[in-house]
Amino acid sequence: MRILWTAGLMSILLAQTASSQGVIRLKTGSISPAPAQGMARRETAPGAVRHFLVLFHSYPDADVRAELGRRRIQVLAYVPDNTLMVSGRVPLNLVGLDVGWSGPLDPQAKISPALATQSAGAYLVVFQPDSSLADDREFLQNQGFTIIENPDLLPAQLLVTGAASALPNLADFDEVAYIVPASVDLQSGIPVLGCPGPLTEAGLVADYAQPVATWHSSSGAGITLGYFFGPLTEKLDASLVRSEIARAFAEWARHANVSFTPAAQAETTRSIDILFAHGAHGDGYPFDGNGGVLAHTFFPAPPNSEPIAGDMHFDDDESWHLGTSVDLFTVALHEAGHALGLGHSDQPGDVMYPYYRFAAGLAPGDIAAIQAVYGSTPGFVTPPSGTVTGTGTGGTGTGTGGTGTGTGTGGTGTGAKATDTTPPSLAILSPGSSIASAYASTIAISGSASDNVAVTSVTWSTSNGDSGAATGTTSWSAVVTLLSGNNVVTVRAHDAAGNSSWRAVTVVRH
Repeated sequence: MRILWTAGLMSILLAQTASSQGVIRLKTGSISPAPAQGMARRETAPGAVRHFLVLFHSYPDADVRAELGRRRIQVLAYVPDNTLMVSGRVPLNLVGLDVGWSGPLDPQAKISPALATQSAGAYLVVFQPDSSLADDREFLQNQGFTIIENPDLLPAQLLVTGAASALPNLADFDEVAYIVPASVDLQSGIPVLGCPGPLTEAGLVADYAQPVATWHSSSGAGITLGYFFGPLTEKLDASLVRSEIARAFAEWARHANVSFTPAAQAETTRSIDILFAHGAHGDGYPFDGNGGVLAHTFFPAPPNSEPIAGDMHFDDDESWHLGTSVDLFTVALHEAGHALGLGHSDQPGDVMYPYYRFAAGLAPGDIAAIQAVYGSTPGFVTPPSGTVTGTGTGGTGTGTGGTGTGTGTGGTGTGAKATDTTPPSLAILSPGSSIASAYASTIAISGSASDNVAVTSVTWSTSNGDSGAATGTTSWSAVVTLLSGNNVVTVRAHDAAGNSSWRAVTVVRH
């Protein structure tokens, strides 16, 4: 049932709000609301539960949130700056709470700007956390949308197909929070990993919000953050856990003016504490067991206070792996983006899109987002349209790479584009599962690799320190020596521009 506001109810709410101070930052644009800005004239029955943005003059701390709870106003999400998305019965009782403004989320702010170039297709519809999913399903179907079932979806989210022309009516539904393009993986039913979003002490950051949380540098010369490892999972070798998470930090530092160094102890200022935990673990956000939420990360300070600012927590009930299934590097790469202050991207294919799977590195959208906050790494050159050169034998030919062209001697020129940032694709085909058994002292591993330019080499290494080069590139194979017990074999594909991707298999030798 859509909300309709009467002019009288609008006057009551406006009377509850003083002169506005502050900004509400949404992905569709920042707004500085004032009481004089009238809400849409809609009608609703007093006493009905509806959703509102409430802008405070200062950060709504624990005392403010507790008082909202006493007034039976539920906090659902945090929106920069100093704004909460809440639900409560009409009219909200906000008297005496130092509120600058309150009102419903504009329907236009519920439609992702990424959909401006998408005329029709599949959509991920995010509903308010307290909505009834059964009612949400019925509403979607009544609006002419077809629901695509997907077991990997987070609570209060549905995947649908339908006409783009119907999105404004969908966004006008009070329970709808945000609508974004659905990734191909979601549409195809390919298993993905889902993230509910970054955390603040006031709640999850809303998907429609435009986060502005950053670690500030007093010198203007970039930022340095510490990181400290607390309890780690016993499902992987501790040294591999540390190296994979450090590798995720290094990937962000490779593109942005940030750096990470080990901290001497936990709970230090400007430091990211990393831990694995089960269920309730003291931060107010208990894990849900195997499946569902894999990890969560707190935003920088502000809005969060030290020492929890930036901390990354992983659910130890998950089946953590390297290079397959719940891949630790991929999850750590996504969570590290939140630790740096990034919210979710609306663009499928970005590491910071809320649903993701294996990632060898950051996508162009991730790089642009982090550089907009911290600037680029000194010496980093933003990839322009590049030039390709190559050599061969025979006549004269031309080759293409990206939007640049190159010449070489012989047939079709081949060469590495100097600004190529696309890593190769890599698959391990044998063994056919992420965990294999063996009785012999060696195992044959084989697979395939491809690249937008060319795969130059495929290498392998093991957790016992052995390493070597595979035979072949697009179709490769290797014979790996095993020790008794668990052997983690990591295979990497490389291209001429220095990009690489990897996959891993655990071989248990009996």
